[in-house]
Amino acid sequence: MKTIAEQTWELTAPILENEGYELIDVEFVREGSRHVLRLFIDKLGGSTPGNGVGIDDCERASLAVDSAIEVAEIISHEYALEVSSPGIERPLTRPAHFERAIGQRVHVRLFRPLFTPPRKAFTGTLVGFTDERVELEVEGAGRFTIERKDIAKANLQPEWD
Repeated sequence: MKTIAEQTWELTAPILENEGYELIDVEFVREGSRHVLRLFIDKLGGSTPGNGVGIDDCERASLAVDSAIEVAEIISHEYALEVSSPGIERPLTRPAHFERAIGQRVHVRLFRPLFTPPRKAFTGTLVGFTDERVELEVEGAGRFTIERKDIAKANLQPEWD
């Protein structure tokens, strides 16, 4: 059975694409006593500096998907729908996200420690990607090939001057 996040992705990604947005990530979380369905969007083709996702974009995207989610009855209890920009440390959740991030600095967190000595987190340059693996060059530690199935979370990690 698919999770609420997976069902929401399948339902909303094409709707958002028709509106000119790319769905970057979906979270369904409990925060205190409430549930939150959070969609992270970007403009199709990625934002350019100074032309990111704004509040009007989030409102437009929210209006586009809200009734579809309600009609599909993906969530059987009360929840809050939030639509947001993925931010500068955008998550890498799909193959296309990793492909676009090649050559950029990324942070990868694993489900469990791997390698010798054991490591659970890596920050380095993404130098390669396939559907099964990512390859990182970590300054001072060398090159690591990590199975995608072992990755709990990956995101861009911008360098600050």
